[in-house]
Amino acid sequence: GDTSTENKLVIHTVIVPDESEKLKEAVEKLSEELECCMIVTTGGTGISSRDITPQTTESLCEGAIIPGFGERMRLASWDSGVKTSLLSRATAGVFRGKCVIVNVPGSPGAIDCCLSAVLPCLPHAVRQVGGPGLRIAG
Repeated sequence: GDTSTENKLVIHTVIVPDESEKLKEAVEKLSEELECCMIVTTGGTGISSRDITPQTTESLCEGAIIPGFGERMRLASWDSGVKTSLLSRATAGVFRGKCVIVNVPGSPGAIDCCLSAVLPCLPHAVRQVGGPGLRIAG
């Protein structure tokens, strides 16, 4: 059978503790070694001291932040009735010009809401960093 990965979606799952260095190591491995063109993180986007995901992402992306993603995710959560969405620091950025990183909150409902909010833009963002052409089904 065909064992090539061309035109196939490959998903890698990595569980990382709320530690900046561990998150940086995971992003580097996913982007550099496994050549991922998109990384989605879940959790760590709140305002408590253990929520380190957005500032770690901003550090990794060296200013290449995509503010519209965070704005859209907070608006979608707000519109769905989650008034605490204003406390979310969900964001997105571009790592080394070749990998889109999207930080979403950790609850299952928030993950669905936030990813659905930015999904229409993800194929274009991935293409802009040299990733494959993606199509959204449905």
